[in-house]
Amino acid sequence: MARLKIIYRSNSHAPLWLVAEKSGVWQKNGLEVDTSPLLVREKAVEALQSGHVDLISGNHHNLYARRAAKGEDFVHLAQAANNWTDNRLVVADGIRSVKELRGKKVAVGKITGHAGLNVWLFLRQQGLDVDRGEIELVPATDSAEPRWKGVLQGEFDATFVGVPHDLRAAAAGARVIRAGFMPMIRGVTLTTTMRFVKSHEDEIRRLIRGLVDAIHFFITNKTETMEILRRHVSPLLKLEAEAEVESLYTEWAESLERKPYPTLEAIANVFQLALRRNPEIAGFNPLSLWDTHYVREIEDSGYIQKLYQ
Repeated sequence: MARLKIIYRSNSHAPLWLVAEKSGVWQKNGLEVDTSPLLVREKAVEALQSGHVDLISGNHHNLYARRAAKGEDFVHLAQAANNWTDNRLVVADGIRSVKELRGKKVAVGKITGHAGLNVWLFLRQQGLDVDRGEIELVPATDSAEPRWKGVLQGEFDATFVGVPHDLRAAAAGARVIRAGFMPMIRGVTLTTTMRFVKSHEDEIRRLIRGLVDAIHFFITNKTETMEILRRHVSPLLKLEAEAEVESLYTEWAESLERKPYPTLEAIANVFQLALRRNPEIAGFNPLSLWDTHYVREIEDSGYIQKLYQ
């Protein structure tokens, strides 16, 4: 049985990883996969470089600069979802659309982190440019609950949240707006180094096939998946009600890619986040960080098509 050590950067990745573990897809593919987030004390990239872990689930925008500047051999192999999901907008009274945020204060987590940069890019694409002073992003906490409560208390005009905080904010009396769709590399992104790939091609093929199987199980076996989410994911994400579990399932089932490729739009958008932090890499081609030919092998074999027949 081949073994792999993988860490995911956030508990928000846990739903797919725990469904994969509890559904038996790793064993089906001859793998033993340890996805404990407590495998190492180092930061994720350093752990990957040192060999203490084999892959990372994540590191979506911060490796472009390292690849561009130093030629480090990081590689993204597969992408489970390509949409931004923290797109529920909790707003103060009187605000009914994203356009009405002009001149307002929007609370975000770390502005230079993935969550804050997502908000910056989404607002810019909606015609609200932070750099031109058309809207103010207010650094707050990464935790959604204090931010949406701050909106209710009049501290901020709006904030962006995801599941389950949209439900909780609405239950507390807040107005919650679905802000719109934005392609984005996020969540379960299989990240490693070419050095590891070249010496472990068999394990990589098994892992990506297992990812395909996990996505299929998640989408097509709702009853079993919901039970896994209740028992194993709810404690991690502190879900408090059956409606929150249902909402989490729906979001994932609608977002997952049956063929786990990134979309060009999602890559283009995540590269804008990298450029925001490192404008000197403007000439770098973001596609050079991706190698999806293992996904293509599985697709060309007919394996994915047969799963959904």
